Amino acid sequence: MPRLLLCLCALVCACNPAGTVTIDLRHPKSAAGGKVVASFGDDTLTDAELKARFAEMSPYARARYQTMEQKKDYVDGVMRFELLAQEATRRGLQNDPEVVETARKVMVQVLLKQELETKASSVPDAQVTAYYEKHKSDYVKPAMTRLSHVYFTTEHRAQADEALKAATALAPLDYAGFARLAREKSEDPRTQPIEGDLRFLSDDELATQYGPELVAAAKELTQVGQVLPRLVQTAKGFHVVKLQGRQVALNLTADQVKTQIQNQLATETRMDHYRDLLDSLKKQGHAQVDEALLSAIELDVKAPAVEAKGPTPGFLPAPEAARGQK
Repeated sequence: MPRLLLCLCALVCACNPAGTVTIDLRHPKSAAGGKVVASFGDDTLTDAELKARFAEMSPYARARYQTMEQKKDYVDGVMRFELLAQEATRRGLQNDPEVVETARKVMVQVLLKQELETKASSVPDAQVTAYYEKHKSDYVKPAMTRLSHVYFTTEHRAQADEALKAATALAPLDYAGFARLAREKSEDPRTQPIEGDLRFLSDDELATQYGPELVAAAKELTQVGQVLPRLVQTAKGFHVVKLQGRQVALNLTADQVKTQIQNQLATETRMDHYRDLLDSLKKQGHAQVDEALLSAIELDVKAPAVEAKGPTPGFLPAPEAARGQK
């Protein structure tokens, strides 16, 4: 089916508004020359083609066609498909809206493959190094800890003790219970709205934002979900602390992530080329939109869908911006 559709791609399409073209819908020849093994309608299948087809199969698939009978079954299968394709053409189905729209979609896919894959170029080492240095924080990170806390000012020691008792009574995996406790009791305006979550922080960040006492407390917690069975007192108040998670330190060199960066840059290059191609085609086609008329079209989101009068038209979303560029 895909090979037939590739032939049909030359049918009526947006790229050829002048009309249709005559195309050869006979099966694509996989090898030139050879002697005719089978004929069907005005088409033929040669021994050279069959040898080429069998050579393209995996050894496992090729093993299914060792006997004369098995080879004949394969040839019969080819003929059945080609005869049906010929009959479909005689009936004019190559102009059927669904066939045409499917062919146009396949044609667009092939075009994009040619433009974005076959024209892809290698990424030089200098570009990889520059990208690594610019995004080094993605590859070199200190160990990080994620805590949740319920905070009380120094004047509210009694409330802090009550909160600690309630927190230690929770099951280790009862994150919702601890979150509710922080939401209802915490006096920290930064973290109370987000249920006490301190997010992932390095030791330096944790010490700077909340105090070195929380760094020391975090090291006492050995299991995710564990609540420290004592209050952590800092210069500003008391903390009931729960361990949410840990991230190990990351220290990847440019050589270790070279392939990953090359793939990223190659993807960005393809997307840049894709955008340039679309911009060029819009200019060539004098593409424009009547925004006033478009705005006047009313859409009833509650109305039931009506039966489609034809195949779903092709659609391509806008290309995403390359990472770090927009």
